[in-house]
Amino acid sequence: MPESSPLLIAVLLVVYLPPAVVLSWVDGRERRLPNRWVAGLTAGVGLSLLLLALMVPELRPGLRTAAVLALVLGIGAILVSLLAPPLLGMGDAKTVPVVVGMSAALGGEVLIAGLLGVALVGGAVGTAVIAVTRRAGVRFALGPVLLACPFLGLLGAPLVGAALGTG
Repeated sequence: MPESSPLLIAVLLVVYLPPAVVLSWVDGRERRLPNRWVAGLTAGVGLSLLLLALMVPELRPGLRTAAVLALVLGIGAILVSLLAPPLLGMGDAKTVPVVVGMSAALGGEVLIAGLLGVALVGGAVGTAVIAVTRRAGVRFALGPVLLACPFLGLLGAPLVGAALGTG
């Protein structure tokens, strides 16, 4: 992670976490991610990272990369949601950019570990839902798992770093 990671951790805990908790609760309860909350989370994180880029020049390259990855993966998620709605809900797709942006801002290893963590936890939850309901095709709230990406990434980053030979 960059040397100024305490500032990025502060953005994660102060700006990202509170609305992510609310969104997770709503999605778990109602199976939807309200546009206002997703937009607020995206705007808050985006503005915070922009301010960090202006204040701490050495963070600019990493934050620029994070923004590009967020845009590209976000467009991809929205296309998947439009072309194959059973695979990914539109609310989840609209949440991908802020999740990827925050995770990537924390570092490449955090992003890789976070995405792997989302895939593993999401797969485990999906399998458990199918086992409990005994019906294939049952939908479950992916939002809480998706929003946990930066935290799963921080937990798994040392393992990814070791695997890549960078840690």
